[in-house]
Amino acid sequence: MRFKPHAVFLVGLALLALQGPLASAQEENAQAGNAQEESTADEKSEEGSAETPILAEINVTASYSINRDEPISSLALSREEILQMPHFGDDLYRALAVMPGVSGNDISAQFNVRGGLYRDTALRIDGIEIYEPYHLKDFQGVFSIIDPDMIGAVDLIPGGFPAEYGDKMAGVLDMGTLRPDAGRSVNLGVSIASAWASGSGSYGDNDQGRWLISGRRGYLDLLLNVAGEEEEGEEGNGPAYWDLIAKIDHPISTSQTLSFNVLTSDDTLDQRESEEDEFGFPESETVDSNYSNSYAWLTHQWLLGSKVFADTVVSTGRVERDRYSAEESFAKAFEIHDIRTMDVLTVQQNWNAQPSDRHYLKWGFEARSYDVDYDYTNDLALEGPLGTNGLTRFVDSFSGEHYAAYVADRIQLTPAFVAEIGARYDQQTLTDEDQFSPRLNLIYDLGKGGVLRGAWGHYYQSQRPHELQVEDGETRFFEADKAETFQIGWERSFGLTNLRLEAYQRTVDDPRPYYTNLFEAFDPNPEATRDRVMIDAESSDAHGIEVFLGRRGGKRWSWWASYTWSEVTDRLNGRDVPRSYDQTHAVTVDVNYRIGRKWNLNAAWNYHSGWPTTEIAGQAVIGADGLPTIEPVLGPINGENLDDYHRLDVRASRVVELKNGKSFEVFIDVQNLYNRENAAGFSLDERNFMLLPSGEVEYIPSEETWLGALPSFGFSWRF
Repeated sequence: MRFKPHAVFLVGLALLALQGPLASAQEENAQAGNAQEESTADEKSEEGSAETPILAEINVTASYSINRDEPISSLALSREEILQMPHFGDDLYRALAVMPGVSGNDISAQFNVRGGLYRDTALRIDGIEIYEPYHLKDFQGVFSIIDPDMIGAVDLIPGGFPAEYGDKMAGVLDMGTLRPDAGRSVNLGVSIASAWASGSGSYGDNDQGRWLISGRRGYLDLLLNVAGEEEEGEEGNGPAYWDLIAKIDHPISTSQTLSFNVLTSDDTLDQRESEEDEFGFPESETVDSNYSNSYAWLTHQWLLGSKVFADTVVSTGRVERDRYSAEESFAKAFEIHDIRTMDVLTVQQNWNAQPSDRHYLKWGFEARSYDVDYDYTNDLALEGPLGTNGLTRFVDSFSGEHYAAYVADRIQLTPAFVAEIGARYDQQTLTDEDQFSPRLNLIYDLGKGGVLRGAWGHYYQSQRPHELQVEDGETRFFEADKAETFQIGWERSFGLTNLRLEAYQRTVDDPRPYYTNLFEAFDPNPEATRDRVMIDAESSDAHGIEVFLGRRGGKRWSWWASYTWSEVTDRLNGRDVPRSYDQTHAVTVDVNYRIGRKWNLNAAWNYHSGWPTTEIAGQAVIGADGLPTIEPVLGPINGENLDDYHRLDVRASRVVELKNGKSFEVFIDVQNLYNRENAAGFSLDERNFMLLPSGEVEYIPSEETWLGALPSFGFSWRF
């Protein structure tokens, strides 16, 4: 099934629809001035003004209505709902994996949005982009470096985003840090993987100045040291990581606020292991790595009268990697040393103005400077028919600038019909190119009949200086990808029950190549595997239909369910090839039950079609020595599918309110409660083939599965 994109959009125009975060002019003005209005909330309350509400919800598609008493937000999950849902390691990114159109695996906190690659989604906090924000990167990033208790607003926008967002084509994860409460508070907590401490307070006249700080320390290394070397052949300190985030809000006047934020993290892993593989052959592995990720940003917000708001952000960041990995096993030996450093400096400014009741203007600019150093070496000796041998050495430095500007006008054509017409301009010095991106968003409010939405736009994505995949032999930068996106949708509220339907299509002509593994979905050293291939597609296409139905807000019970039908393909040699994480059908059901005032029980069931894999067989051939040997025979890339995936996660939590605002919370979380062995792929070497006396070849794969039942627990004390 393939959508006709222009026909789809014409239907959307006929329905007068909009997709993306389009608030009414009055609502967005109020949100834009949130920091200033909160700092003077008491004064405004005395004057009869209502305090601006804080957006503290997660939106798969952020939606606001026009001229309604309440916005429909059927896909908006409150911060409380997200924290009640099962998510291993108390990680915010893992909670997002249950959203319609989002996919990910059991190990990594990274996620794909509507068929895009990991790199196709912008990760932002307080308006600045962050890069590789993960702990345990040697295992594809098990946790994010973001403490969910420090985040007050999260919007996950899966395409169709307006002109202020650029240089990404699949989605935007836009997070905002909490504004600290007046007074002082402390939170201490421990979970199965980490311990944390946070605090907040205020200072100055009327407690207008606020501060907030949180630090977390993963202690897997300490647990291993306490447990001792239980397994022969293991030594080292194990994985250790920590992160810290801090914020100071300082009011300059009743209309201006200055904020300073810091986010930093560090990871180390020093481990050596020797054992026998499943065939009894000795193997040894060594990992010695260090990663750091640090950002600091200064934000000035200024409310100029009642109709103009401006914010200016100056930020700096550094991302460092020093990774050493080596392995010796059957028919396989490699040594990798990967040192990279990136420094980035960004200045950006955004303006919002409402010149009349029918127009709402947005404009701004961004200037970003990169300096990146590479020092990479790998020495591979992978024997066998699918093996690779050779030395890769790459040492170089790159600098580049990215300049962008945007403008948009939101026009209220009728009391129920709003159109936002926008465009942005981007320029990259590294590849000496520029792009112009038109955007169009529409919304029609049907009153009791719900809301119709639609969007169309061009979304360019450049290759940044730090994205050169030198580990796969990539030494040149590609021009920016260009995606064209169409979206239409309808949503309606039936009291506490919400229904949403949405269809989308994103096409990319001549996309930048990417690298993937055909058989193994997870490997700590993907560039040192026998099944590593480059996907250099003529075009790519992602389309789907999403249905969301939920009833939330009940005293005891609340629930929501979603179904997604989707396809994501790359066109290779005239054939549409599914991507390795393509899942035709996906279902999520979440049920929450409040047991009295203290206990809460949440269960989430996830299902999706089996991910694609490549068929493999063997044939007997006569080698150069005149003896029979086995040669692998590959079927069409991703022409087969693994078994369907499903699992049930549960989380039970208890909150005890103490005197003087103190509280104590404990939770138990179990991922994959019924211990389903979900297929992840299979490993491959020549020992998986057997030459039979008949001359035929039998292939017996070494299957790999995702994680089984995985319990975790923790508690926290607030005072």
